[in-house]
Amino acid sequence: MPIVAVALGTNVGDREGHLRKARTELEALLKNPVFSRVYESEPVGYLDQPWFLNQVCVGETPELPLALLYKFKMLEKAAGRTGGPRFGPRPLDLDLLFYGSWVMTSTILTIPHPRLQERSFVIRPLLELAPNWVDPCSGQGLKEIWEANKGRLSRCYPLV
Repeated sequence: MPIVAVALGTNVGDREGHLRKARTELEALLKNPVFSRVYESEPVGYLDQPWFLNQVCVGETPELPLALLYKFKMLEKAAGRTGGPRFGPRPLDLDLLFYGSWVMTSTILTIPHPRLQERSFVIRPLLELAPNWVDPCSGQGLKEIWEANKGRLSRCYPLV
């Protein structure tokens, strides 16, 4: 089964509760899931909004990428997510970061996630769980990506 990484994010409502519920859902959806620490991070793109709580999960799945995306969208909707500005506030955001070593580009899903290298709140927790992951597009390792970009990325702090 392919190993996948999923980013979890929330910045409105009961942030801790949204992450807890998402973890429970991912534990049922993925095999052998492991979760990073929770991080608090400043918003990116749309800045006039509360800070986010972020976390990453790595696990195995028999599901194909588009089936996972559909299930993620249903979980986001169940958490109360509605339309709004791109990168705007949301009770839950689930992003498929990688799916094994697949490279895929479509109108609704790109793997690996196209902005993975630009997000400290994805790279830092991912380093906890998959430090040896190599981006199949660039050939760069995650540690290398972090070192090359950490000085210009948004602020992101682990919660104790």
